[in-house]
Order: sequence, then structure tokens, then C-alpha cells
Amino acid sequence: MRLLRLLAAIALLAAVSIFATIAHAAQMGNLKLDVLGDNGAGAKNPAHVIATNGKEVGQVIAGSSITLPPGEYKLVLPIVGGQIVKDGVQIEAGRTHTVLIENVAALQVSVKYKTGADPGFGVTVTTTDLPHTKVVSFISGDKYLFAPQQVDVHVDAPPQGYDWHAVALAPGHRALLTLDEVVQADLLVQPVMSKITINDSTRVVVLRAGTQTKVAESDPGGEHRFKLDPGDYDVFVENRSGKGKPFVTSAGIHLDSGAKVVRTVPLD
Repeated sequence: MRLLRLLAAIALLAAVSIFATIAHAAQMGNLKLDVLGDNGAGAKNPAHVIATNGKEVGQVIAGSSITLPPGEYKLVLPIVGGQIVKDGVQIEAGRTHTVLIENVAALQVSVKYKTGADPGFGVTVTTTDLPHTKVVSFISGDKYLFAPQQVDVHVDAPPQGYDWHAVALAPGHRALLTLDEVVQADLLVQPVMSKITINDSTRVVVLRAGTQTKVAESDPGGEHRFKLDPGDYDVFVENRSGKGKPFVTSAGIHLDSGAKVVRTVPLD
């Protein structure tokens, strides 16, 4: 009997909690931010929602919504080169207020490997005129909202980067810059002694050309094969066989996009 009473009490508390949640939701409203529709959705610029007392009550990005108590709010959307302010945004219980913004531009740089993954290369946006002052920087794949203008765009994709000059960021439009031909190269390093490959007793470290910055390494065992971004590299081969040279550096290996390169390193 006590168990039945306990179960009934738990069920009642759950029902009350659900009812309270539904009642609370019914008393709330939603603010949705629509900036250029799909062209602006997901942009990294967060809009600040400010109550009448001047305090920020939340943030919302383009294409998303935020739940708010009924009342009047101000929406402040920082964009690169300015900001958009919407005063008198009224939120009503049980309804969605959509704030539509179209007098901005969007910029996105897309870099894809054959696998479909974006490597996240650095993107730098500058003014088109000398001295090419930096406007903003972000990583490929991200989308940002801008005040209408013309800009130069540089992406740090190997081997030497890629540039777009005088990109028009027109109001109401998205500029989508794509770089889809970045394909990793295949490098096979073959340490040899008396013209015989000795993978089992060698360790190979790949360095960025002219530096001591390690990019990849391969311990003794199977093939010393690497998947690398296009660019210039050096390799350091450590010989653990006890014969020949204890180590050798082989410099100046250039890898083009999608190339297959074999570098033989004599240890005699």
C-alpha cells in the first residue's frame, strides 16, 4: 500500500513538473534572426539581445532563435566594418518574432580535400588599397558578415598560399570563394645501404624545409610513407643498424598537390 502511495506521489509530482514546464513555455516567446536566409545562416557574428534596462540577456546567430520573456528588446549585430541595430523588437508569449536583415554581405572561404574535410587554413582579409590593412582573420569553412565593401583575401593553403583581389562584398549577397584542388601528396622515404632498403632499423622525421619544425615521423618497421600537404620539406633519417652513417639529412623535397614522390636516402 505504501509503495502504491509513493508511486502515485511520484506520478503527481512529474505531472505537476510537466504542467509547469508547459505553462512556462507558453509564457515565453522567441526571437529568430534571419540574415540573408541560407546565405547568412551560421555566420560567426553573434547578435547581442539587450533588454530595456540595458543588460544583455542573450546572443543569437543568423539562422537561429533564442527564447525570451515577453517584452521589448534591442538587437545589436556586430559585422566586420560596422554594426546593425534593431530597436523596439517586441516579443509576445507563444509567438516568434523574426528579425530580418538583408543590407549586409557574407564572406566564406571553402577549402576541401578529396575526403571532403576542410583543413582549417588561415584566412586573412585586407583592404584592396596599399598598405593592405588587415580587416579580419578567421579559418576556412567559417562564414562572416561584413559591411558592403571590396576586399583582398588570402588563404594560407600550401604551397605558397592563394589570393583573391578586389572581392566585391555586395549587400544582400554571399561571396563564396572555393579552393577545391588542395590534395595531399604521397612521400615515400627509402633509407638504403648497399642499395638495399633498411626500413626495420631506421627512423624518419619529416621537417618543414629549412627549419627544425617536425611535421611527421615514422618509427622502424614498415615503409616510411607519409601523406603531406603540398610544400617543401626536409627529412632526417636516423640509422640504428650500427653500420654506415648514424644519421643523414636529405633536404629540398618539393611536393605538388596530389604528387607521389619517392626519396632514396643512402646511409653508406
